[in-house]
Amino acid sequence: MKARVKIKHEDVDTEEKLGFVKALDSAQAEADKRIVNRTSNYRESVRNYELVNSFGCQLQWDEIRTAFLVSSVASEAGKQEVSFGREYGTVGYELVKETDPNEFGRGVAKESVELLSAAKPPSGFMTVIVDPGLAGTLAHEVMGHASEADEVIRQRSFLSNAVGKRVGSELVTMVDDGTIEKAFGSIPFDSEGTPSSRTLIIENGVYKGFLHSLETAGEFNSKPTGNARAQDYNRRVFVRMTNTFFGPGDCTLDEIIEDTKEGLLAVQWLSGMEDPVGGGFQARVLKGYLIRNGQKRDLVRGFTLTGKALDILKTVDMAGKDYILDGGYCGKGEEDYVPVAGGGPYMRAKIIVGGG
Repeated sequence: MKARVKIKHEDVDTEEKLGFVKALDSAQAEADKRIVNRTSNYRESVRNYELVNSFGCQLQWDEIRTAFLVSSVASEAGKQEVSFGREYGTVGYELVKETDPNEFGRGVAKESVELLSAAKPPSGFMTVIVDPGLAGTLAHEVMGHASEADEVIRQRSFLSNAVGKRVGSELVTMVDDGTIEKAFGSIPFDSEGTPSSRTLIIENGVYKGFLHSLETAGEFNSKPTGNARAQDYNRRVFVRMTNTFFGPGDCTLDEIIEDTKEGLLAVQWLSGMEDPVGGGFQARVLKGYLIRNGQKRDLVRGFTLTGKALDILKTVDMAGKDYILDGGYCGKGEEDYVPVAGGGPYMRAKIIVGGG
């Protein structure tokens, strides 16, 4: 099975790729004199797989991925702020061709400069609208890892006895789907030869089941879900996520904001904590906007979001119409990394905010 891409990496001259990275870098440098440090990164990956197993499978397939990332550090009067932007996809060089490097680099740089004058964030238990990236952090780092059946077998999942129980409001549906075209975590087959699939983990707030390899499916008398993944041929196979996300609701972001009397719009995750044992959620957030009387107001600098995942999901009372997937790499074991994506819609819930 050959990967279908518009532009193969090998058909693009190295100088053109370097030119793209240089353009990203120059755009950041020229955006504002307060930019004191910057990074521009381009990555391409072409992997060829051949798999034969005892079930009689003889499979060959390719996985082609492209990604780029920029980060800008702004400094003024002893204060520093950082911003970043990234694009990932199971696609070819067309990801670059569809991007204006000047606009992309300049936008990230200007965001870091704007944060220099941002207000101090609030703190306490409050109404928070999380953006798709932060929704994906909750889906992946807490609910997703705890849904990997090998963690359940090892008694390292707080969701071990959750099947059939309510774990969120009726607006909460969560899926792992490795078949989504162009998404960074998509795979034709897993590392055991099982075709990738769409697995419903939570449906309208009710927990439905786990992600499986052949081994764990046998243990649970269930079907394998195509989630057995290894970093490479000489690495251990674990149960791993692909593209894990909360499903959309029926509101626009503007409608969610207009319905919020007082709260915080949280934008762009920086990092998240994995806690499949305790079910705790913690994420660092780049920035936010105060919401008062249904209007987005002051920009605030970085803060943290914390709480128990199930407590948060049970308070979700509005969700956006569209969901967005954010790509990256996930580790499990010692150094075993695979490409994944996480995401969701804009979601409103009650969360503990820690001021910066």
